[in-house]
Amino acid sequence: MYYDIINLVMKMNLGNRIIDLRKRKKWTQNDLANKIFVTDKTISSWESNRTEPSLETIIKLSELLECSVSYLIYGNTKKNDIETEIKIKLSKNEFHEIEIFMKNNAKFLNESKQFDTYYQPIHRKFLKGGKEIINEWLRIGIRGNKKILNYKNWYNNMYCDEYEVEIDNENNLDKILKVLGMEEIAIVNKTRNTYFYLNKYEIALDYVENLGYFIEIEVKNYNESVMNEYDKLLKLAKDLNLNLDSIDKRGYPYHIIYSSK
Repeated sequence: MYYDIINLVMKMNLGNRIIDLRKRKKWTQNDLANKIFVTDKTISSWESNRTEPSLETIIKLSELLECSVSYLIYGNTKKNDIETEIKIKLSKNEFHEIEIFMKNNAKFLNESKQFDTYYQPIHRKFLKGGKEIINEWLRIGIRGNKKILNYKNWYNNMYCDEYEVEIDNENNLDKILKVLGMEEIAIVNKTRNTYFYLNKYEIALDYVENLGYFIEIEVKNYNESVMNEYDKLLKLAKDLNLNLDSIDKRGYPYHIIYSSK
């Protein structure tokens, strides 16, 4: 059964994204068809936006084309390049309970191993209570065969500016970061299982090495203002019996830094 809101977005953009990613692989429509076990006419129909693949097929396409499911469905843009999400620390038992719930009630997207190196501009740090407040950083993340440079700047721990590009020359990037005075502040190694819930939310269940278990809920389909969407996130967390007192307002880099001090 197709998701109505996904269909609306896919009709406008999915075909063009499939074409672009397929051509980057230097595959013909027939090449892609053979890899995903459909006909070249089916590929042509998707690329011309006459029909849409199922979500199960989109997941397979994302694996073959080496991109995220979210990119295929939504493209690069979020609402004004803003990300709205909450992250909550879980006990091991809480993690397994929500994992069972997601398996039974949400659409599983993928499992991934993620290795992220975080950087922060030295000249823009400030202290509070004797500790650095980390609300702005660059992140180099390894996603399969790709390396992604991501920038985030958080506001009130509710939403953030977010921009990202794929890295094609890591050595030159390292030199640029050093020239700009960027300092490596943390390395985060995690296993992430991602689900799509209520046709609106991407829910990630993370096990982070040396930190433990977390759930991250992100808005993927905006219908209202950022503040209203954040309020809905809090209500969803309550509905899932999550402890709002355990909302993480620092982020993985902060905990990595201060757990080692």
